Amino acid sequence: MTEFEPGSDRPAQRVHVDQVGYLPSAPKRAVAAVDAERFTVLEVGDGTVTLSGDLSEPVEDPDAGETVRRADFSALSDPGEYRVAVGHGEAESGGLRETAGESVTFRVGADVYDGTLADTVRLYTLKRSNTAIDDPVTGLDVPAGHTQDAEARMYFGDAFREEGDRLDASGGWYDAGDYGKYVPPGAVTVGQMLLAYERYPDAFEAGQCDLPVEGSDAERSEDRLPAADGEASLPDLLVEAKFELEWLERMQREDGAVYHKVAAREWPAIDEAPVDDDRERYVYGLSTFGTAQYAAAMAMAARVYADWAPEFADRALANARAAHDYLASNPEPEFRFDPDQDDGSGPYRKDTDREERFWAAAELLKTTGDTRYADHLEVRFADLFDAAVRAPVWDDTLSLGQWAYLTADAADDARADRLEAAFVDYADRLVADIEADGYRCALDTEGYHWASTKLALSKGGMLLLADAIEPDDRYVAGALDQLHYALGRTPTGYSYVTGQGTHPPRNPHDRLVEGTGTYLPGMVVSGANRNGDDECLAEYIAETDAPPAKCYVDATASYSANEWAIDYTAPIFLLLGHARTMAD
Repeated sequence: MTEFEPGSDRPAQRVHVDQVGYLPSAPKRAVAAVDAERFTVLEVGDGTVTLSGDLSEPVEDPDAGETVRRADFSALSDPGEYRVAVGHGEAESGGLRETAGESVTFRVGADVYDGTLADTVRLYTLKRSNTAIDDPVTGLDVPAGHTQDAEARMYFGDAFREEGDRLDASGGWYDAGDYGKYVPPGAVTVGQMLLAYERYPDAFEAGQCDLPVEGSDAERSEDRLPAADGEASLPDLLVEAKFELEWLERMQREDGAVYHKVAAREWPAIDEAPVDDDRERYVYGLSTFGTAQYAAAMAMAARVYADWAPEFADRALANARAAHDYLASNPEPEFRFDPDQDDGSGPYRKDTDREERFWAAAELLKTTGDTRYADHLEVRFADLFDAAVRAPVWDDTLSLGQWAYLTADAADDARADRLEAAFVDYADRLVADIEADGYRCALDTEGYHWASTKLALSKGGMLLLADAIEPDDRYVAGALDQLHYALGRTPTGYSYVTGQGTHPPRNPHDRLVEGTGTYLPGMVVSGANRNGDDECLAEYIAETDAPPAKCYVDATASYSANEWAIDYTAPIFLLLGHARTMAD
């Protein structure tokens, strides 16, 4: 029996808003899960009615198990703090004669998401392995953990090392609520960070996140170039991405292939701090799909860091080329698995690799303009040019490759045109689904699975890419709807990002949090999961018969609903980058 009491301490609001807030110029909607006719927007403090109107016609939302109505208060643009009340008819004072529900307080302002951006970026810093952290913001004060990674042991032997040999696998981020470090989600996370920077470079600045590590200034200035107005300073987002890229480098073998993960042979206890986990750490596995993702991320790094850290950019390009050369020489998919290698860490297994190979070659084409990568795509992967566009996740990065190709100067014009049309068609279908959903969430019933929040954010990011091809206010509104969902406009009433909004997750499944007793803001948690993939969540679903969008518990024991991972947060940067650009 779990310690969590199903149904306890859940938010009681029936009027749902983005609990962080809205940009002045952006669409603003609340969702009311009550039978009412009118809404009013009230200023916090004196209760002044600033706007009122009719609620929408009822919208059936089977995934939420509700009939809802929407309040559109997009006309509200004055900065301030507000709440939305719904009820039946207006009184003479301008309020509602009968109030049926009221939202939590939210804010309208150009800087409304700045805190969320800072928290989500600096969380990666707090999750650095082998790094001492003394953070005055969160109170996290820990010595460097897992320093044994500098001498990790090979779990197996290969042509370059014998079983038991030492390898420097230090650095990088803890992947999730555990202390493992994995190449595929690391490469995919970095790739999405760099994509966000490429799309919205002005949204990410040096110093905006106050990174809490000694030497962060040195990381920013290392190998830097002079800028027109003085010396360049690496944006915080790129500081963090570079830290992970440097760990990924250490996982590359001499022939270009990339090992799979670093972890111990058994899971640490949930309340075990990093410094207390002194277990021997091992380098496990090797995969062609991970090697391809590595090649893609390094090819992107070669572009992004060229003006900031040219020596690192040159090294990244060499890494990408070596990885791709290995793949070209080894055309069959490979996932090395040794007995018991998953006993203390996640598998992140995939036995195919074509989508990732496409991404790698497309990024190298975009970075270098070398037509041999275009030829490689035409010979080996011509069918993937016409494959369905879909939201990228750690085990399917095809659309990152399709985007890289269509934005490459060396792309075939006809191929690029068809891909552009495919992105726009995907966006049109997705917007129709969003507009039909009561909460304007991009998830269908099947999408409420493990890491559903990540999937919603990733779909939102795809709408922004489509908007770059063919600008459409519906695409931007649909993308922002997914940010609103993650930040609390949900059927459960929870925000799915720690520290954000009135009802954020307070009990994430995370060993660093439990082991240190420190609450860490900025974690995008898995979210609603209709499959109930852990005992705690399964118990809640069995006792409540919750519909898909409400299959969530804020409990440490619920790792399939309340765990964070580096790739869960990754797609939020594209959305926050766009939002910050809109606000400027």
